[in-house]
Amino acid sequence: MEKNETNDKKENIVVWLDFDAYSYVNFGAIIELAKLEKFDFIGIVTTKQDMSFFEHQKIIPFKKLIYYPDCYINKSDFNLDKLKEIETKYELNLWSDVFTERSFYLYWTDFYKFNKEEIFVIIEKSILFFIQVLEEFQPKMILTQYIGENISNLLLYKIGKKMNIKTIMPVAMFIHNRIILSDNIVGREIIDEYKKIIENFEDTSNKFTENYIKKENFSQTLKIQSTYNPNILNSSQKINHYKKRIFTNLEPTYKNKGKSQIKLIKNKFQQYFEIKKREKFLNSNSIKKIEDDNYILFPMQSMPEAKVLTISPFYSNQITLIENIAKSIPIDTLLYVKEHPIQKTKLWRSVEFYKKIIAIPNVKLVHPSVNSQELIANTKAVILISGGTGFEAIFYKKPVILFSEEIYEELSTVTKVSKFDNLHKEISEAIMNFKFNIKEINALMTVIENQSISIPYFTMIKEGVTLSAIQRNKKNPEVTLQYFKKFHETYKKSFKEYANAIYSRF
Repeated sequence: MEKNETNDKKENIVVWLDFDAYSYVNFGAIIELAKLEKFDFIGIVTTKQDMSFFEHQKIIPFKKLIYYPDCYINKSDFNLDKLKEIETKYELNLWSDVFTERSFYLYWTDFYKFNKEEIFVIIEKSILFFIQVLEEFQPKMILTQYIGENISNLLLYKIGKKMNIKTIMPVAMFIHNRIILSDNIVGREIIDEYKKIIENFEDTSNKFTENYIKKENFSQTLKIQSTYNPNILNSSQKINHYKKRIFTNLEPTYKNKGKSQIKLIKNKFQQYFEIKKREKFLNSNSIKKIEDDNYILFPMQSMPEAKVLTISPFYSNQITLIENIAKSIPIDTLLYVKEHPIQKTKLWRSVEFYKKIIAIPNVKLVHPSVNSQELIANTKAVILISGGTGFEAIFYKKPVILFSEEIYEELSTVTKVSKFDNLHKEISEAIMNFKFNIKEINALMTVIENQSISIPYFTMIKEGVTLSAIQRNKKNPEVTLQYFKKFHETYKKSFKEYANAIYSRF
């Protein structure tokens, strides 16, 4: 990257500075971008605590800092005709977007149940706010976290795309510490480049095998991710964590609707006993080793999961999906359904959920501790919504049946499900007609290596979680700033790589 040597007007970049880790990781990246002297930064901040930090720091003089929740807090009016107009103009499916928001539906609704009108207020005000910001500042780029963690950045992403503004986000590859900076949720750059090169690609060496994936799998990433959540802390750590959280005044954002100190305490007690019950049931009713010679593997997605909710919303009901798969497998075959180890950080699934799985006569529930690679090595095929298990299966020379978009979907060993009516036929043909193709794997890996960067992204996110907790608990932006400076210095090389990758997308 080179500094701007002219007096040309700087380009604007809108930066989504979301809660927890993401704001601090994005901040670290734009510090390096700022050194080019080519850009001005408009920060959209989602919490007051983070707002106080970004206003206090002097590392980057933001052109503008905007507190996003102001657009909908204490608002009660909406115009349904306006929403319909927006939906049409920006080619949105707003109800589908609403269902991605955990606070509106199904997942984070212990404290408050939003009605339709309240949801309409939030999405209308949010969309109009994003349109106003983008029209006022005419940014060259929007920098955000992975889309779908909440409805807010999903709407910003979709509005920006429709306004032809490049929106860049980190998309993790299925190799530890490798990400791409993509302008879409799937990372279609990988798919598109693969399609360009595969016809004339000639490398048929065996450098990418199961031995490679054993070494380069993302088990370490899973270990790092499992430490994000306070539910895995020991008892004394949990008490201190929740003491600080509970006795901190909550911002009046939609995510905090209905919460109070008493309700939070009560909820934590209820969760503690419920988690123990769920874990006990899972331990007693799932298999802990491979018991059968003939099975197909279905690795469950952890839920809630941004990728499933945004890209594959019609496959998010995994009970229905498992039932449909069970109806479609060969008569001599069992379906192994493995719980995702990360689901522990999301309080496991309900006992009723697990009971529905084990009630299906040709299905066995597999304990999350069972080695995934051993399961893949011995399965007839892997069926999944999306995710890394399908990627690993490719290296183990196993057919993959896929319900969603993935960077490996173009490989001949991968079957993309068209509709449930065809599922039995597609499963049978995928197994019977399987033919391993090393050239395709080599081509895909070449594209991934060329397009991605190697940084400890998930470790950086973990450190960002710590920074966010410091800011929230200490309520002293100067203290947070000192910790941030250490964080930035530790990962300075990675932040430079991150910034270079962003800059390359201009």
